[in-house]
Amino acid sequence: MKLNYLAIACLIASASPLTVLAESFNNNFYGEAQGQSTWQTGKDYQTEVQQLKAGLSGLYKTDNLKVKYDAEAQYSDNFSDRGYDDIEVTIARAIFLTNYGAVVVGKGYSGVYSEIYQRVDIHQSNNAELASSNKMLWDQVTYTDNIFAYATPKFDLASGKIKFVAAIVSLKNDNGSDGDVLSARIVYNSSSFNTSAGYVRVDKSYPAVDKENDYERFSIGADYQLGNVTVAGLVELNEHAFSKNENTYVGAVKYRLNDFDFGVSYQHKTYTDEWKDDSQALLIGSVNYHYSKALSFFVEASFFDDAPTTYGDTYCEDTVNIGFNFKL
Repeated sequence: MKLNYLAIACLIASASPLTVLAESFNNNFYGEAQGQSTWQTGKDYQTEVQQLKAGLSGLYKTDNLKVKYDAEAQYSDNFSDRGYDDIEVTIARAIFLTNYGAVVVGKGYSGVYSEIYQRVDIHQSNNAELASSNKMLWDQVTYTDNIFAYATPKFDLASGKIKFVAAIVSLKNDNGSDGDVLSARIVYNSSSFNTSAGYVRVDKSYPAVDKENDYERFSIGADYQLGNVTVAGLVELNEHAFSKNENTYVGAVKYRLNDFDFGVSYQHKTYTDEWKDDSQALLIGSVNYHYSKALSFFVEASFFDDAPTTYGDTYCEDTVNIGFNFKL
């Protein structure tokens, strides 16, 4: 009897259509090393490992779903100056891609930075990366933890595409706020012109000492490419900032000539309250020579004017850098 039941089961299974899920993996391991000689105001001459990266990016794909995943760790001689460990995991996220939009979960680049600020962050050494020995003047962070974000599908608009994104970030698990940071943005991209605008709200309970008002930040950026020249701009407006920061304005120009990239950017920042009449500026110039697809060499200089005397920022010093970048 048991054999008859087994034979019937096999017959039914063979007669039933078999559904096989078509799936594929595409993994990419990568590495990057950047070293430089640095002459910085207030410090002796240094030769440093500015940044070492090792990471994995990949794509899991089925008929109805794509999952992009990224993981990255970094080492830098500059991490200790910023209060970080020698090795930091900067990216560990998954992006679920469907016909109804995309969902991002994990830690990594802030979407607001990537789609609004990054266009003016054009230099090899003085930039918004954690490994940079100088800080940029804008308030927006480059990396963030505990991201949950949703992006709509892209819709046709004029000669480009537009999408909308909303995100919630919970940075603390003991301050009574599930959404320490809320953000929303609109992004438009075309072949030569791109623009985006965003809103960020940081809960007043996020700082160590509760504030009276939530911190709100508005930002808008745009870039235009004409031949080998790309011109970009950014405006950041802050309301009820937890520090004395007010607004930041940035312009950047990048020019490609054969194997050379020339970049110039200028940042201007204003402060509130007792520093109302004070401002700070940063000028950066760089030349980057692409020896090959993997290896490039750069010369770069940054110049700050005086910050408000009570500001006490130790991460803003005039610097000259000569270095190389190698990518695997």
